[in-house]
Amino acid sequence: MSDLSFTQEYYLCAVNSKGNSPLDGGEFSACLVIGDLMEMLGQGLISKDEKNRFSAARPWDESLPYAKPLYDAIASSKKPRTASDFLFGLSFKELSSLSASIGASLAAAGAADEINNQGLFKNKTKYVPKPEAVTRVIEKVRAEFLEEGPLTDETVCLAALLDAGNLIHHYFSKVEARSVKSRLKEIHESETYSAVKEILDTIAALIIVCIAH
Repeated sequence: MSDLSFTQEYYLCAVNSKGNSPLDGGEFSACLVIGDLMEMLGQGLISKDEKNRFSAARPWDESLPYAKPLYDAIASSKKPRTASDFLFGLSFKELSSLSASIGASLAAAGAADEINNQGLFKNKTKYVPKPEAVTRVIEKVRAEFLEEGPLTDETVCLAALLDAGNLIHHYFSKVEARSVKSRLKEIHESETYSAVKEILDTIAALIIVCIAH
């Protein structure tokens, strides 16, 4: 199984054994959108201006194949748009395409199984995370956050998405969850992790907007 991005790892933890997200659709979509935005920003595929609006920075390549649905929406926009604009401006079909693209990338990486459900009028493809892949992700978070392992920016971003999506308590005990949340707060206030502070701020802000919408 190849190395996965924090957005892919979030997907693994958020989708259940039936290929559905048990979370509120808005929270799930918000975490996928913000994850893709931050990863594309890191790759230089998109840029962000002083008003926190995103626009395409260079032509598409295959560095983040699962992010193409969102990149296409950004590139086709007539003007720069904020993360909230993309979350609430994209249609259900476009958000579903984004989710399916991430799921397909996980199936290609051997971290999920592709399942075709027969519907009354059409077939629907779902992607079911493999239990061992989910365990691998959670154990990585546990090692870095609860066992004093070296913290990576990617795992910090993943933990922030899990927290924003209310998934911390699903995988950790109350005491452990409290420790993860406390550590995230310390990281957010530390200059050592200034590189991910913007991501943590953006995740928190978008989730608030999502809940209030």
